[in-house]
Amino acid sequence: MRQASTFTPLEDASTSQATGWGRSLLGALDASAFTIPLSLGAVVVIFGRHAPGMLSGALAATLIGLALVQLAAIRSHRPVLYSARFLEATTLAALVGHMALQLPSWGVPDTPEARAAAIKATTATAAIVMAALYLARADRFTRYIPTPVFAGFSNSIAVSLIISETIALHGLQQVPGSTAWGVAVVAGTVFAVGVAVRHWLRRWPATATGLVVGVVIGELLGRAGEHVTMVGSSDLNVRTAAVTDFLVFAAPGIDWMSLSGALVGQAAILGTIMFLNSAMTAQMLSQQDDRPAGPRGLPLATASASVVAALLGSAPLSGSAQSSMVASRHARLAAPLMVCMTAIALVVAFSGALGHVPIAAIAGALLCEAWFMVDRGSVQLLRRWLRRDPLRPLERENLALVAAVTATAVMLNIVAAVVVGFLLGLLLFAVRNAGRPARAVLTGAQVSSNCARPRADLQQLARHGHELRVVELAGDLFFVAVSSLESQFRAVLGEARCIVVDWTGVRHVDTSVVATIDKIERLADLSMVPLFHVDPARTAPEVAAALQLHSRGAHVAEDLDRALEQAENHLLQLYGSDTEAPSTTVLDAVSIFRDMDDHERQALEAAMEQRLFRAGDVVIEAGSASHELMVVLQGSASVIVPGPHQRGVRLAGVRRGAVIGELAFLDRATRSATVLAEEDLAVAVLTRDRFDRLSHEAPQLVQKLLSNLAIDLAARLRHTNRLASERQAGR
Repeated sequence: MRQASTFTPLEDASTSQATGWGRSLLGALDASAFTIPLSLGAVVVIFGRHAPGMLSGALAATLIGLALVQLAAIRSHRPVLYSARFLEATTLAALVGHMALQLPSWGVPDTPEARAAAIKATTATAAIVMAALYLARADRFTRYIPTPVFAGFSNSIAVSLIISETIALHGLQQVPGSTAWGVAVVAGTVFAVGVAVRHWLRRWPATATGLVVGVVIGELLGRAGEHVTMVGSSDLNVRTAAVTDFLVFAAPGIDWMSLSGALVGQAAILGTIMFLNSAMTAQMLSQQDDRPAGPRGLPLATASASVVAALLGSAPLSGSAQSSMVASRHARLAAPLMVCMTAIALVVAFSGALGHVPIAAIAGALLCEAWFMVDRGSVQLLRRWLRRDPLRPLERENLALVAAVTATAVMLNIVAAVVVGFLLGLLLFAVRNAGRPARAVLTGAQVSSNCARPRADLQQLARHGHELRVVELAGDLFFVAVSSLESQFRAVLGEARCIVVDWTGVRHVDTSVVATIDKIERLADLSMVPLFHVDPARTAPEVAAALQLHSRGAHVAEDLDRALEQAENHLLQLYGSDTEAPSTTVLDAVSIFRDMDDHERQALEAAMEQRLFRAGDVVIEAGSASHELMVVLQGSASVIVPGPHQRGVRLAGVRRGAVIGELAFLDRATRSATVLAEEDLAVAVLTRDRFDRLSHEAPQLVQKLLSNLAIDLAARLRHTNRLASERQAGR
């Protein structure tokens, strides 16, 4: 259900695809300035609640885990950057909190060590679940998520960051010794520098540059006596991570069945969220750089690295759209950038550098990223809607979809937002198709067949053409369109004497629509209004198989022109025609005898010979010499021109009273089309030799003949112009 979007790309469309080390280092620095603070917050959410004493080790384990996973992801077909995220962190914290209430009933004491073991076991198993989902190629389902959903995700990330970091900055002001102006100066400077660098120095890592400036300002404020809260000011000093002792689960008397079931159940929930985040990240990046959305499976190296990181005590790691898009501004996500990310994570883990970073600077950097993440296209639509400017239907639908996804992701989570976006996209699609199953309803005064007819028939069709209706159906017709479809046909049945149903624009029908068409056929029979269907076999074989028009005995034409011709013939039968009575005489059949006296008519008729053709015979062949002019006495034929793939295209039909080959006969050019007899055909033929003889023997007769041919050509041209005018006026 992917559609054309009015939104700006999630990131700059001119993103470089370079893979050099210099550009890759810039991208890694910018992405790390986002990934590392975010991962720090995720670790605090999990271990700060369940095992505060292991917080420093968990931070180091998360940084080491990031290094391992980024390095392993080099082998991915669609590399993405990984991060610990608040969604997974809050989910895991809630799951472990619920599990802790049941630990004593399973024979396990509720201690920080037991909770830490549960965190690691759940995270490691979740990594296996994520790999299994990739192996099952469940990532294919992300392709069916509408494009505006991605804009909603981008906006929700921005809103979440603005809310969380505003709260964090307010909390920093409450720290003893801190002042509001000091916090504001650090955060505001980082934000301003980041935005300025992004605007004027686009090749520089905007967020990382702002963060460096924030560190410098923090140091200067500290030396001036201002209290500045650093990342390492509390118990966040980085030390080597240690593997938690899992022996707590090996004590005798433990209910292993219940414990294992709980671990697997909550790992399935967490693993699904991690998978969705990673798959959605790949899909969002594909919206930006047109690379394939993902590998056929999560590489074994990446899955193994995720499990090892979890056992070390890392927070859950999954694909990060923010980090990936930040890095991709500078370079392609490839081996050089992934190696740089790995090196930066390891340096930060073991250098103690975080102890010199003000928390306010991190908040300012995240607010800067929030500013970059806002989808400008959807904001512009919102501004126009607030000003009550007119929006096109598609723009209104896209705005509603973006707003719903953004609100759901902010208030609930990204998983719920995916579901809401998918369901709302389906609903909007259904409403759009249900509202107008018929793309257009035209009259015979607006559209006609290409059948060459005598002037008398054209005059009848001009008088009664408005009683012919052409219903052009389009799109995917399913159960939600049934009511509108039936209502439209009931309205048309009350106005028409015959109806052409054009199925060539329909891509799919379900059984509800097929049943409705059966009902409409019965209503048409009762109203004595025949339906002439355009067979969809060429454009949509599945639609033709579902409708089974031929087996139901319906009037079916191979194309729209033939269907229109059949409908016009029905009108002519209803209202009669000057050439309606069966005849095989030239005199009764055609209008080229107008204004001739009896002697002239007899002379012209005597000069023409009659020929008979069987159905399927070639009457005129394209490329042949133009030595004959023909008049149809009985039957019908089709004018065929060469088409693609060596298939002929039916240009027009000819019926009784029509003249064939008059243009080529007059200008002596070769035949440009082939004429095939559709049914047994009788024609009268005037050869060039006899025409030339008449020119010498009866020049006034030939002058009248040429005048009548010109009048017929003018009538056809006038008929075509009237149709074009009527159709334009009906739009």
